[in-house]
Amino acid sequence: MKIVRFAERDELDAIAALQSDAFYEPLAPALGTTVFDAPVRAYFEYDVRQTLERKYFPYAAQGRFAPLVIDAGESNVVGVVEISVQRDFECMRALEDVEGLSKTHEYAYLSCMAVDASARRRGFATALIAGGEVIAREWGFNLLTLHVFAENADALRVYERAGYTVLDRPFRTPLDVVKNRSKLYMAKRLYPW
Repeated sequence: MKIVRFAERDELDAIAALQSDAFYEPLAPALGTTVFDAPVRAYFEYDVRQTLERKYFPYAAQGRFAPLVIDAGESNVVGVVEISVQRDFECMRALEDVEGLSKTHEYAYLSCMAVDASARRRGFATALIAGGEVIAREWGFNLLTLHVFAENADALRVYERAGYTVLDRPFRTPLDVVKNRSKLYMAKRLYPW
């Protein structure tokens, strides 16, 4: 049985390591790992850890940030997802077109999901998404949103199977153009209106 739970503060290092493994991109991918990657990767993980700390306090206590983790039966974290309350003009503009959605100034947002490579394809990502949906409902939101790169076929497939649909294709940043990738803004109704 997969248990999704609120992360403890003493697990932030493990969460930062997991997210860094998932999201760090080598400086020169065509060259593979270079001598510069180790210190840059270490700084990246440090920055992820500091950002988690800033979000954890005070936003978690206010019900505006929830880092959720899942264990693989042992005591080690093998998956993580963050749920937060956001305000972003571009996202709110996309949400205005959702039928039945009242005008809102905030929305629930799922982000930074990572599952350890050794634990993939075992339903952990699906369980984390479901846990995020529970939190968003508890906070009073009837929609949960997220961004995903269109080129990330595995993640896109997981979100689509969980019932998420594309609302918008946001503006591509210069980095997105250089890396030849594009974001999708997706959402799921959490209960019918």
